[in-house]
This record gives sequence, structure tokens and C-alpha cells, in this order.
Amino acid sequence: MSLPRFRWVIFLRSLVAVDEHPPAQVFRALGRLLAQQNQEAVFLEERGNPLTVAARRRRGAAALRELARDWPELRYHTVERRSGADLVEWLGRTLATADIALVELGVDQELARWVGELTRPHLHTVLVDLVPDAADLEWLRHTLDPASYTAVICHPANLGAYRGRTSARRIVTVEGTPEQLAAAIAEGTLAAVLQAARDLTVDAPGANGLGPGNDQPREGGRG
Repeated sequence: MSLPRFRWVIFLRSLVAVDEHPPAQVFRALGRLLAQQNQEAVFLEERGNPLTVAARRRRGAAALRELARDWPELRYHTVERRSGADLVEWLGRTLATADIALVELGVDQELARWVGELTRPHLHTVLVDLVPDAADLEWLRHTLDPASYTAVICHPANLGAYRGRTSARRIVTVEGTPEQLAAAIAEGTLAAVLQAARDLTVDAPGANGLGPGNDQPREGGRG
């Protein structure tokens, strides 16, 4: 797989707590894959989040040492929780030079919502929902607007929460090993970015400036 060079900002619940939160292993594999593809990616998680706190209580500093030792190519930072205007201003700065923003379902609801709201032609956003049938996340699935994101990437068991609320071609379902999931997320994100670019071209005014060109977007897509 060969990707155009993009700058990725990835908001996730925890990159440290692999036992408490299996998707952490998927995101680690994604970071390694992106690094191998000469992508620029940074992972951001909330400081003091319950998953990482639980991992550190169980393993102590070894949890962080293992991440730094075994995954040296990953750029990982913790950030403070923000809200209101402070959050919007911080997100604006953080994403100002980003091409792609991924947000894992389960991060702070306000942050996740604003990532979607900041979707632009130059900033593609993806909601990632990898935990099948997680009851504690069900309310978030129905609170966040999937149509505000460039795409939604989800486990097949969670497809019903998004079907009919956004275009079918904006939904990608993924399952498999962490490495398979990482590759599917990268490929699905790239496909969504290219589809959005095609849609933007199709929706642009025609040569006379009075309306869209002759090509029309086709229905279809995964999901």
C-alpha cells in the first residue's frame, strides 16, 4: 500500500492500556504502518484517563516503558481535557496543519463532536468505532452525528448505529487481527479522502459558473 504523504492527528482513549482496551493495540499497529509509509502521525490521549490510570496502577511505570521501548516510532502525547471556547481554539491550532483527524469513539464527547464539525475540504475527519456491541458506548453512537465526518470506520456489529444517518459510501466496516484492522483503517481513510475529493470536484460549478458539471456522484459504497 502506498499512501500520499499526509499529516494525521489521532485522538484516542488510550495508547497505553492494551489489556484494558484492546483497540490500543490496533492504534499502535496503525502508527507503525503509517511510519513505514512515511506518514506523519501524532497520537493524543487525555491525561489521567481511566484506562491509562488502570494500566499504570496494574503495571506501574512498566506500561509506559513498554510503549517507548517496543514502539519507538510512535509520537504520543497526553493532553488536558478542555471544553467550550478553549477546546475549539485548541482544536483549531492542533488541526491547523493536519490533513486527517481520526477520533476514536469513547473520547470526550465534546471533543469528538467538534472534530466532526471542523471537517473541511482540507481537513478530513474519521470516526473510528472498533469495540463490538459496547453498551457503554451505545449512547455516544446515537448522540454524535456521523454525517459531520468524512467517514465512519466501524466494526460490523456497530453498523446499525450509523446506517441511514450518513451516506453508505462514507461507512467502512472492518474486523480482523490488530494488524489487519490497522491496514483496513489506513486504506479506508485514504479511500474516504479520495472519495471526498471526487465529490468536491463533481459538486463544483460547471464551466459556465451556473451550476454543477455534468458528472454526478454515484450511489453505492461499503456499509
